[in-house]
Amino acid sequence: MEPLHIGKLTEEAKTTVTEAMHARLTDLARQAKCNPSDLLRDALYLVLTGATYLDHVANDRRSVMQSQGKPKGDKGATE
Repeated sequence: MEPLHIGKLTEEAKTTVTEAMHARLTDLARQAKCNPSDLLRDALYLVLTGATYLDHVANDRRSVMQSQGKPKGDKGATE
């Protein structure tokens, strides 16, 4: 799938669902220890990119942390 940069979340994505769907979404969000909006965001990212929003955030953070250290043998590495 096409890469999608996280960026600042500024746009709303809205839809209307049945009462039963809303109740199920609320129940699933409760089980996932998040709110329905967070669960919907993760679902959208999963459909659009193949990974959840939280996966994207974790990967962004991981890449920053990995770039901070230099492997031994690099000119700028410290012992």
